[in-house]
Amino acid sequence: MDTTLSSVMEVLGNAEVSALDSARFVRNILDAKPSDSRLTDAQFVLKVIGVGLRHIRTKEMSFTKGFNLYYETKKEILRPDSLRDIRYLANRLMRSNPQLANLNFSELSRSNCEDWLNDTFSTPSQFKRSANEISPQAKDSQRAKTSEARLDALEVHPEGARVSSQTAHKVSASQFNKGRSFLHAIFEFAIRREWCDKNPIKLIERKKVVEKEIIPLKLSETKRLIKTARNESPKYAMVAALLVYAGIRPREVRRLSWRDIDTEENTITVRSQCSKTGGVRHVEISPVLNSLLIVNQSETHSPVCPVDWQHRWRKIRDNSGFKGHCVQDVLRHTYASYFTKRYSDLPRLQLNMGHHDLSLLRSRYVNMQNISKTDAKEFFG
Repeated sequence: MDTTLSSVMEVLGNAEVSALDSARFVRNILDAKPSDSRLTDAQFVLKVIGVGLRHIRTKEMSFTKGFNLYYETKKEILRPDSLRDIRYLANRLMRSNPQLANLNFSELSRSNCEDWLNDTFSTPSQFKRSANEISPQAKDSQRAKTSEARLDALEVHPEGARVSSQTAHKVSASQFNKGRSFLHAIFEFAIRREWCDKNPIKLIERKKVVEKEIIPLKLSETKRLIKTARNESPKYAMVAALLVYAGIRPREVRRLSWRDIDTEENTITVRSQCSKTGGVRHVEISPVLNSLLIVNQSETHSPVCPVDWQHRWRKIRDNSGFKGHCVQDVLRHTYASYFTKRYSDLPRLQLNMGHHDLSLLRSRYVNMQNISKTDAKEFFG
């Protein structure tokens, strides 16, 4: 009994419990000990206390508070892009259902979480009218607009898309899966902290993502885009060219400085702190891109992008006749498709784009339909 009491006092630590109260507490627990238990008295008492303390912790830890602690642990580990993505997902979830966000981890069930994901990542989509309701003139107009809309995918937030007053809500499979992965990580963190015993996200299936076909821009469309940018300023034409002729992601371009660009060696270095994947890669500079870079070259540590680039980029797209919202990264796909048509060298393209898997390039990025050898050669200069 004395040994058991000492162990209990040690576990209770700073709690203001007298030795007499602790002894009574131990006696009450031991009275409930099953006769066939294989645990010693001390083991049984400590196990009961541990369960009780864990129960108290789960009652005190809400999802919102737990996320804040989770985020703090990731600040020193994850890259800025990853931290931003975590904040974005957390904000969407918490705004969509504050009541669930304020529940304790132990109170969130599979059903709660699945509904939470569906509600958060549902997006408005236009009702489709039957073919009989659409006039031939409207169909022709719609086809024309679709062709012109492709460019706006360069980096437009989904909220920017115009939606008619008649809308239905459809769950975005890719966003749902990202939200699911985020919640899964949070619950695993919660289990390690003993805020809950189970991860309900394990019971939620990922949604199947149907990849949309991404059609590369025509050669004439890329020329029009660069020409419109040049009319604004040669510097804007150069930045647009980095997107078109090097396939560098918009966020990566915004982080480039002139020390990363070597026009003599015809190489652009996308450093680990700039890249999406966290790895360094070296991108070839084509002749058409090199000519634009040399004209605009500046001091070593100066940023490549003008400070007002994002605002100007939207204006350039609009003035080029490309409005609307479609598939992301269309310029990166355009670069990959023209490169493959021109050089027929996927391993080389893989190095330029920083992909770990060639199969992704083949299945998603390369679409050489309607691209001629002549156009591909002219594309790179």
